[in-house]
Amino acid sequence: MSCPNCKTKMSVVNYDNQIILHCDNCAGSFFEENGINRISQQSAYELSQNKKSDEISGLEKKCPNDETILIALHENESIPSDVTLLQCQKCKGVFAFPDDLIRFKKAQEVKVSYFKTWGIPLPSLKAVVILSFVALVSAAVFSRYLLFQQGSLGQTQAQNLIKKISFSRSGRYLFIYFNSTLPLRSSIVFTDTKNGNVFTEIVSSKPTTLHHITTTDISFTESFTYHVVLIDGNGKEVKTEEKKLELK
Repeated sequence: MSCPNCKTKMSVVNYDNQIILHCDNCAGSFFEENGINRISQQSAYELSQNKKSDEISGLEKKCPNDETILIALHENESIPSDVTLLQCQKCKGVFAFPDDLIRFKKAQEVKVSYFKTWGIPLPSLKAVVILSFVALVSAAVFSRYLLFQQGSLGQTQAQNLIKKISFSRSGRYLFIYFNSTLPLRSSIVFTDTKNGNVFTEIVSSKPTTLHHITTTDISFTESFTYHVVLIDGNGKEVKTEEKKLELK
């Protein structure tokens, strides 16, 4: 089986009881479905060592199992913006370049640590990194959901729809987490108070009550303010008041 990146013959290795196809030339790794979630950060470091080439081919990357073209995963709630993971749509295996593998495992451990520290039930990891939650909805919540579906957000203040927003930092990674009382889409808008630059991070691209994202776009040497934007099923937006980003 050939490496999707450099076409070198891949070796079969075993880390954390996961069978992995590994390239000894560019140090790229191909994981079976969900396997990338089951290896440790230390294993990711070991897989990324001793590479002979830093070359990234501009050609289409193909699955070493079935030659299906690999597609970049774009799950912004689970994958940092500076990480590229390629998935086979047929076998659901995932190819990761060595540096991306390390960054992904670091971000994943930050998220898991945050959930454990605050006693939040850990979400199940589905497929590669898609976080999926199964919620039992009470009659009262369900009725509010129906009102939401009918576009009855009205003049409700955004801060009344959000439980306390939490920020957790580890190195260059920032994990953002909050709950909403209704299933909503969400984004967070940051403003650099020194130069006035504004940028937006999409937190939840689909309606949900549990909102979280890991980002590396914040420079911790700068000063930022932020506000959260909530969007209902009809596209109506409400936003929270502007606050200073404070990290401990």
